[in-house]
Amino acid sequence: MSSTPNADAATAFITGTADRRLPDAVLNAARMCLVDWFGVAIGARDEGAAQVVGQVGQSWGHTGGAQVLFGAKADPATAALINGTMAHCLDFDDTHVGSLAHLSGPTWAATLAVGAALNSQPADMLQAFVTGFEIGARIGGGGFGEALNTRTLHSTGFCGCFAAAAAASVLLRLDTAQVGNALGAAATQAAGLTGSFGTMSKPFHAGKAALNGVLAAQLANAGFTAADNLIEAENGLATALIQDGSQTISAMTFAAGDWEILRNTFKPYASCLLTHPVIDSARKLLPQIRERAIKAVTINVHPMAVQLAGKSNPQSPLEGKFSTAYCAALALSGHVVAATDFSADRLHTPRLRDLITRVNLIATPEMEKTAASMTVTLTDGSLLKADTPLALGNPGNPMQWEDMEQKFIGLVEPVLGRRAAPTYLCLRRFEASGDLDNVFAALAASCAEAKELITH
Repeated sequence: MSSTPNADAATAFITGTADRRLPDAVLNAARMCLVDWFGVAIGARDEGAAQVVGQVGQSWGHTGGAQVLFGAKADPATAALINGTMAHCLDFDDTHVGSLAHLSGPTWAATLAVGAALNSQPADMLQAFVTGFEIGARIGGGGFGEALNTRTLHSTGFCGCFAAAAAASVLLRLDTAQVGNALGAAATQAAGLTGSFGTMSKPFHAGKAALNGVLAAQLANAGFTAADNLIEAENGLATALIQDGSQTISAMTFAAGDWEILRNTFKPYASCLLTHPVIDSARKLLPQIRERAIKAVTINVHPMAVQLAGKSNPQSPLEGKFSTAYCAALALSGHVVAATDFSADRLHTPRLRDLITRVNLIATPEMEKTAASMTVTLTDGSLLKADTPLALGNPGNPMQWEDMEQKFIGLVEPVLGRRAAPTYLCLRRFEASGDLDNVFAALAASCAEAKELITH
């Protein structure tokens, strides 16, 4: 019996990609991930982390065939770093709740970077992305991703590294031994700390995971060797990170018809996913509140919402994304909790600051991470209550293509103008090599127009 069952199962799944026909529902989900990825990345063009990581990455002067969003072409690892960071800057990207990780950010960054450098076809990139997503989801599944976050380790930095490595391995057509080495090289690089939430380092985790994954696959392709047992239950990653042995990486299985990508969650709001059921609850109560004054807001949430999104006095827009109190205040005040709501001016609005102080979070262990209940006490003594058993965007209460189009256009139109709608259509269908070319051409045209405006 093999001493590396997880590595063997993962390697077989990765090397078997070429012989696998993806169901239409899986392809549809992958395309929705792609549309969401480009939307949140383009919308983050002017974010500080995107600007700084882009500037440093492109200063390295590495040339290659991978396109940096709003930048020059670069080598795949550099492009993956910059684009992966951009995809997570707004904290508006999709989330796989089973692993508590933002998998699309690093996985599409790695897939597009390597795929563009190799002139891969869209069908091959979709296959690679799905393969990477499934690997990352299983690394963090079974409670491992949650255990990481509970111990202040950011699951996106860990799971995303394996997802990116798997996707890159598919496109590089690595053999069984090479894939095993790529996974080993990914394991020894995986990193990220939740203490960085609310700073530029959080989106950097996604970009670094993409870079690490691409690098791991490239090294393996060049003959690099690594330990092959680091994703086993009793070895390597789990033992190092969960030292009390209370949680391990689950046994990996890839049963026919079992697709983790179909359990993915898309965000309707530009904040930490744990705030979303609270926002839904607040939006339900808004019509009853109108202009009536609020005395207190009591919210029951999963304990992790308090741990990771419990900033009670946010001082920056990034901290606001991890402040359930601020997100509740926004929604109770009639804001849609879009990317534009996380600005310094809005954060320091006197009415919102006052409302933040009236919010009390109660950690409720029996509550699901996707649920919340809210009680609003008005100054006239009225009590208003709302429960959200499953937040919008989750499987069971999913966003539809119409919702995704609205989200994409809202993020992209301020940047691309009239090109936003055609870009959406190219990404939604994503079936011909020219589709990606058209998207990058629209980005290049936007950059050229911006420079011309500055010049004049």
